[in-house]
Amino acid sequence: MKNIIIGTAGHVDHGKTTLIKALSGIDTDRLIEEKRRGITIELGFAHIPNNAGYNIGVVDVPGHEKFIKHMLAGTGGIDFVLFVVAADEGIMPQTKEHFEILSALGIDDGIIALTKTDMVEDDWLEMLIEDIREYFKGSFLEDKPLIPVSAANGDGIEELRNEIVAKCDRENKRREEKELFRLPVDRVFTMQGFGTVVTGTLMDGSVSLGQEVLINPKGTKAKIMGIQTYGKETETAFAGQRTAINLSGVSKENIDRGDVISYPGAVIVTNMLDVKLGIFSSADRTVLNNSRVHLYTGSDEVLCKVILLDRDSLSSGEEAYAQLRLEEPAAVRRGDRFIIRFYSPIITVGGGRIIDAFPQKHKRNRPEVLELMERLESSSVGDVVYAKSAQPSFVRQDSLAEEMGLLKSEMEAIAQIEIKSGRIIRLSDGSLMSDSKALMLRDKTVQIIEVYHKENPLSDGVPRQELLSRMRTNWHIKDEKLIQALLAYMLEAGIVKDHGKSISLSGFKIEYSEEQLELKGKIAEMYKAAGIELIKNEEIFSLTGDAKTGRAIQEDLCEEGVIVKLSPSYYIESGAWRMAVDAAMSFDSGFTLAEYRDKLQTSRKYAEELLSAMDRQGITRFNGETREAIGRCREN
Repeated sequence: MKNIIIGTAGHVDHGKTTLIKALSGIDTDRLIEEKRRGITIELGFAHIPNNAGYNIGVVDVPGHEKFIKHMLAGTGGIDFVLFVVAADEGIMPQTKEHFEILSALGIDDGIIALTKTDMVEDDWLEMLIEDIREYFKGSFLEDKPLIPVSAANGDGIEELRNEIVAKCDRENKRREEKELFRLPVDRVFTMQGFGTVVTGTLMDGSVSLGQEVLINPKGTKAKIMGIQTYGKETETAFAGQRTAINLSGVSKENIDRGDVISYPGAVIVTNMLDVKLGIFSSADRTVLNNSRVHLYTGSDEVLCKVILLDRDSLSSGEEAYAQLRLEEPAAVRRGDRFIIRFYSPIITVGGGRIIDAFPQKHKRNRPEVLELMERLESSSVGDVVYAKSAQPSFVRQDSLAEEMGLLKSEMEAIAQIEIKSGRIIRLSDGSLMSDSKALMLRDKTVQIIEVYHKENPLSDGVPRQELLSRMRTNWHIKDEKLIQALLAYMLEAGIVKDHGKSISLSGFKIEYSEEQLELKGKIAEMYKAAGIELIKNEEIFSLTGDAKTGRAIQEDLCEEGVIVKLSPSYYIESGAWRMAVDAAMSFDSGFTLAEYRDKLQTSRKYAEELLSAMDRQGITRFNGETREAIGRCREN
């Protein structure tokens, strides 16, 4: 069954609510104040019965200028508009404002209902129809059905109902995959015996009983205990349906209009948006850089500042790229539409589309920023993924799927195409990195290591932790998984070589002078001659003349397998180490330090040093009194 949501629009007192009642039998004015004043204040909801098999939901919006923000909360999820103009008044101020809002929100279809025709003469009606056609010329309502109706005597109501049903036979642009479920909340209340209930237009995906969901942007968890669509209980609700959801695990006080109920990963929570912003042609206000405005997206309203990226002001009829810096987080997706209103006076001035839902902070008047905006606005999805992966900050594949409103499987397919083409590299933590960014990373890392090699010619490489620290600083990275993933990428690419505690360039070799080579040979012979009688580092350093050179030769001999490092203070010749391990392994049961000392015929001090090294390597285990052999000698 196809699910369609239509929304009303038009000036106050032009008969929107009365018309919906004539079509559906439902009075959408439910508040006492609405009854008393005779105008719609809050959003109203109805559904239109039909024999065509459609679920046709109706969102009836207020027409009064004081309640525009309520109107905005109800229009975000509609498929097409029932635009109402009263025959006795014609085009009025809120007619124009509602029309510009709908255009900015990307609504592309509708029906014009000319109401109260029983109150005017035929000549007036014909002239008004011409005026209305002229007003909507060149817009999405040009040449759309225009039906004169009277709710008072029923004229045209059946024709309008038939047009609505015919209009429902349209391509379904909504997606029903569960993973994409999101419902912007436009009402929240409690029901005795049920608890917290929210309502909204289910914009994307589907939701079922028993599912766990998130309340964004707060991130609060809740469980679906009941679902109603059009007044009927159901186990599953689908995109395009007016839906009421009974939630457990959360109180009414913890949910607000504008919150988005979703599955994890269906939306991105953000404090900043890159947008294409347009000012209405009828607007008599200019938006200045750094202006404070009200932002409306979905059913949400937040305050934000407008940062114009290539100019100081934006006037009526103009468009520009901007960054909106929100005072509170919002849950959105790339491609969502929005409206802005002045902070004071609260006047609707424009709207646009989100082109990046999770951007980095931009500086103004930068050609590279404007080039990025153009690419994000007009490129293919693959090019957008590439552009995001080329930015200085790192983005994970799953996060990018969330902000773009894609299934994880869709994002994986796009990533695979880009990876195979060589344009994108995927790191082990799931982050995506463009080829240009990878080249910059490689060049900078090589530069860091080259400088170290030059300053420390006898060292086999930069100490691992020092290199990671430099990388963190250079790329402003706090995520430890990401920094390890970057190093892993360079190791896999053969750019650098891992020496355990140090990292060198892959082709680097320590080059000794003849004198140093002679020293290296002497030191190797010293360790061989000493056997299990350990040599103090001071003896080595006195021979080399300084600790730095001595350490470098020791580490190089370790790399070659000539000696083994027991601790920072002691090294041992490899053959002697194997003999020491074999001695420990030869005991049939637990043994004491004295027993091991006697077997090796060495000092207690050296025996203790050897066994402590074996404990650290998992060869032996010490219980406080005796040791037992539990492992084998590790290759060093």
